[in-house]
Amino acid sequence: MITLKVVLITIALVTTAVLALSIRIVLVKDGKFPETHISRNKAMKNKGIHCVKTMDRMEQTKNDIQNKYKDVTLIK
Repeated sequence: MITLKVVLITIALVTTAVLALSIRIVLVKDGKFPETHISRNKAMKNKGIHCVKTMDRMEQTKNDIQNKYKDVTLIK
């Protein structure tokens, strides 16, 4: 009997939490979750923060350019 009460309370709490998290989506016309991915988040872009893959690609490109012209000497 106690187990049944605990299960019912748990189901009620989880249902309440899901409904509370989805209020904006349900009530707002064309509602959707806020964008949390870094590459598509305007606030992160304004701060110059990119996703790890983009940052790695940028560093690899910079490193490739530096290594490409590493042994070049100027002729006077």
